Amino acid sequence: MIIASTLSYAPRSIGIIGLSLVLSACMVGPDYRKPDTPLPKDWVSSQNKKTAKGEVASELAWWQNFHDPVLNQLMAKAANGNLDVKIAGTRIAQARASSAFANAALFPVGDMMASATRQANQIGFPNSAPASLSSAVKQPFNIFKTGFDASWELDLFGGHRREAESARAELAASAISLDDVLISTLAEAARTYIEIRQYQAQLRVAEETIAADMKTTAITQQRVELGETAGLDVSRAEAQQQHDQTQIPYYRNLLTQAEYSLDVLLGEQPGAAHRLLNAASAIPASDKQLILAAPASVIAQRPDIRSAERKLASATAQQGAAVAKFFPDISLVGFIGLFNTDAGSLLRVSSKSWTMGANVLWPILSYGSLSANLDAANAKQQEALVKYQQTIISALADVERSFSAYTEQEKYTQSLEKATAADLNISEIALRRYEEGLASFLDVLDAQRGLYASQNQLALAKAQSAQNLIAVYKSLGGSWEVAKVAKSNP
Repeated sequence: MIIASTLSYAPRSIGIIGLSLVLSACMVGPDYRKPDTPLPKDWVSSQNKKTAKGEVASELAWWQNFHDPVLNQLMAKAANGNLDVKIAGTRIAQARASSAFANAALFPVGDMMASATRQANQIGFPNSAPASLSSAVKQPFNIFKTGFDASWELDLFGGHRREAESARAELAASAISLDDVLISTLAEAARTYIEIRQYQAQLRVAEETIAADMKTTAITQQRVELGETAGLDVSRAEAQQQHDQTQIPYYRNLLTQAEYSLDVLLGEQPGAAHRLLNAASAIPASDKQLILAAPASVIAQRPDIRSAERKLASATAQQGAAVAKFFPDISLVGFIGLFNTDAGSLLRVSSKSWTMGANVLWPILSYGSLSANLDAANAKQQEALVKYQQTIISALADVERSFSAYTEQEKYTQSLEKATAADLNISEIALRRYEEGLASFLDVLDAQRGLYASQNQLALAKAQSAQNLIAVYKSLGGSWEVAKVAKSNP
């Protein structure tokens, strides 16, 4: 139902009435309150139950703990060049525009207008038919109009304010999502960089193994020439060398694939990572030990949780917007300008014209569709609430899982370092004993296979340890408080 009326009040009276209506307006629907979600006091996987003493710092640039200049350079390139990060930035611009559009609905709108029409009165026969057609058609006339049209929806029940509240929450969620994308991108770039260094280390081990095979083959050949051993040992040495040679193209292929993956993360053309990382370097390792802060302070920094919370706030505001649709919409309208039936007289003072009025729109016969719309808004709010709760639980598990994997991997890596050192000693002893005729060539082969396997496992373990630490940094959201102490061997 639409009720329209023209008010003969003075302009000041209209303004006073509108202002009083706005000041007395309310917002229907639920007011948002952040859910009170219980969190554990301590981490299950953390062995440091007591508060640690030492320097407390915000680990924003966590990659600096690896003390690798190339890694630092890669992080800067990924942050500035990654295309997923740029896409997330454009979503912020979209959300900002949507927020501005929603806020604009709270204020009056106006248009400059000009029109010229020609019309005649409608033919009507209220009593009897006219004597002739010419007497039935009134003389046509012109209407010329120009001026300023304005309207203002008073938003008495807060529908537009709820929409603006929802848009602001969506804008905040978009900004937080950019942080989430950035953290994931940096973590993936660092992980890929570690992977490249791992393949370089394994390739280096394969090359060193082949060099050792060639040395063993030469020694065996000398012993055969001296008649100290059978020619079968030479064949075995050459076979082992050929077998180890197959590892070279295998690791080169893995290295190339990882470099191309890093190019994509950096937003660079293929080949950029190879030029930057062509010189082999050791697998980086951190010299800091993490002691996690309380779960509440850590979880509060996770971008995915903060984004889910803002999504919940937006959905709650949409509930209020759906409730407001059940109430009347009241608008003030007005016009000021020039109005005349003669174009030559339009600019005269006598052509001044103004109108003021109010419109009331109340959808009294649309309750079925409005109820369905409210039910949908309520369901979306419940979905957002469950997603928020799910995100918190997933984040807690993510931190526990990554921290446990890192601490156990550190123990494994340290044990493997000792085992590799022992295998190297065994290989050297076996080769000397073979040269002296005190051991068989099979002993040498067994020792070299054991050393090669240990060296490969150690390179993989060091890389996995670094990647697990990166996973911890990622799970903590890129901004958290930890107590840092110098790492000590257990």
